[in-house]
Amino acid sequence: MSNAIKYYDAQQWLIETQPKRAKLPAVVVAIFVTLLTSAVAGLLVGLCFLGTIWCWAIGIACISLLYILMDRVQVQLYHGYVKGRPFWALITYSFFSTDYRPCYAPWWCWRWYYRW
Repeated sequence: MSNAIKYYDAQQWLIETQPKRAKLPAVVVAIFVTLLTSAVAGLLVGLCFLGTIWCWAIGIACISLLYILMDRVQVQLYHGYVKGRPFWALITYSFFSTDYRPCYAPWWCWRWYYRW
């Protein structure tokens, strides 16, 4: 056993002592907000075309859901909720943070393209 003094970071201690939320409600929040966001996007576009509102609403909702899933918003919603973020901070964190976004580096695209 070493006799070295261990220095403990106060910020890390504060993060560790903050209460964490349950994981099942975090899954529900991640799913609900993701689906609600894509539905609102579809309805906003569908309101511009009242004659064919359901076609536009469903089409745009499906397309926006794919983009939301590719951007991994649901993962950021889950982790933000578990960390105990308040509602507005959770929404801004999940849609604007780059913590869990996939890497779109040029070499990745090159590898993906030439693996086919």
